Amino acid sequence: MKDRKQCNIRKRTLLKVSLFLYFTIDYYGVSAQVISSKILDKTTGKPVYGATILAASQYGVSADQKGYFTLELNRGFSKQDSLRISSIGYEELVLPITTKIDTLLYLTPKIEDLNAVFVSNKKLNIEEILTKVKNNLTTNYASGFTKKELFFRQSDNNHTDYFQVDFKKSSFEEIDKKFVEEELAKVPKRSVFHTEFLGDFYSDLDDHKLDIKKANKLYDIYGEDYLAGFYATLENILNKNVKKDSYFKIKSGLFSFKADADQSFIENEELIDMRNEMGKNDEANENFFLNLNRKAVGKIFKNLIYNDDSKLNFIFKPNRYDFEMLNFIEIGDNLAYQIKFDPNGGEDFKGVVYINTDDFAVLRVDYQNIKPLRSIKLLGFSYKEQGYKGTMIFQKGAHEKYGVKYIENVQTKVYGIDRPLKIIEKNKHTRGRRKQNELAADVNFGSTVVTDYKVLVYESDQISEEKFDSVIENKKEQPKNWKKYQPDFWKAYSKSINFDEEIRRLKSNLY
Repeated sequence: MKDRKQCNIRKRTLLKVSLFLYFTIDYYGVSAQVISSKILDKTTGKPVYGATILAASQYGVSADQKGYFTLELNRGFSKQDSLRISSIGYEELVLPITTKIDTLLYLTPKIEDLNAVFVSNKKLNIEEILTKVKNNLTTNYASGFTKKELFFRQSDNNHTDYFQVDFKKSSFEEIDKKFVEEELAKVPKRSVFHTEFLGDFYSDLDDHKLDIKKANKLYDIYGEDYLAGFYATLENILNKNVKKDSYFKIKSGLFSFKADADQSFIENEELIDMRNEMGKNDEANENFFLNLNRKAVGKIFKNLIYNDDSKLNFIFKPNRYDFEMLNFIEIGDNLAYQIKFDPNGGEDFKGVVYINTDDFAVLRVDYQNIKPLRSIKLLGFSYKEQGYKGTMIFQKGAHEKYGVKYIENVQTKVYGIDRPLKIIEKNKHTRGRRKQNELAADVNFGSTVVTDYKVLVYESDQISEEKFDSVIENKKEQPKNWKKYQPDFWKAYSKSINFDEEIRRLKSNLY
């Protein structure tokens, strides 16, 4: 009886324990198990030593030198818990605890973006690097005649700093002190001029030809309307007051010249025709637009760093600069030395140059002047090249030579006039005193002009001198003139539509 009673007690105890275990295992969703696996590199198949194995992020072990580990899951885990296997340099492997764990587990190597590491069997100093740059110029860069398909943009931002006219006297009834003051009040403080074209530029160092395919101009509406109104008012006054056979004697200090009055005063060839500058007379002088832009582009290309007469002469005259190695940096698919240069004497520019570590080609240079480049002040006229900064980017072409891909050049110029001005009307057929009318004033004027040049080269090919000689420039193509930019103007030219986007991509292509 006693044994039966004890047996029942043991059964009830066993039942309670069994029920406890049953409900516990059912609640936590896992039965006690032992996991034994080996961790391998998925790429090489080699054991991953020291990998960490965590159950529910709280209970774990480490793999041994052969990649083996054993983990007893004899504690409670929820259905949501996971087995997490990790090691430095590998992607983390996450497995649900409720699944069957394989005896072989593979970790995938992690691909990380790391800073570029330069490996060389010889450490070059800056002097040696620059020597290699100079020695490799003829190998790296195309020489001779080339044809470049390019997009060119010039933006001029003109700001009037001051404009004062000290009125002296006038025999023109309508031109008095009040007229001068009213006109000065109308002078716009700021005006903008913008031109761009797509074309082929043929050149070597000294000779240039330009074939413009399409072009446009954009003016500041306020500046143009003011000038048009001022010209009309001035013409009416002069035409009303001067005699048919009169001419004008225009004097400014020591200088003077003569202008006939039987043609419009402001149309005289000896005067600066502002309307021509604003695009009114381009058709009358079909070469004006072509010549102006050929000269502008040619001047920009003449200043490329591999030309020995470039303003950026740190390659040809390195002893005039102090250099500092900043870093190694990636430009596209190339690794480059990043070197800072500063003049140690009378040179004008400082900047940063990026040199390919493989072939020692200059991939990019950013520069700016450290002092005014030129300053002239003579007989009441002043001119100063205040600022000059820019970027040059080079890329290797299909012919395995480097060519310029993008140039940006921003120039700041300050102009000033502080001179007396006298306009005297004289008549050809009047006897005795021939002077009819006179206008006299002192003019004090100053303006700052910021000009931004951008050149994007789409394609560049070497050509023969015979091919260059056979090129005939298109002098008939004249720009379309707008007061408001027309976005559809370049619709037929897909390359130019992406002009700004391509510039942003090139300028930000540093990693």
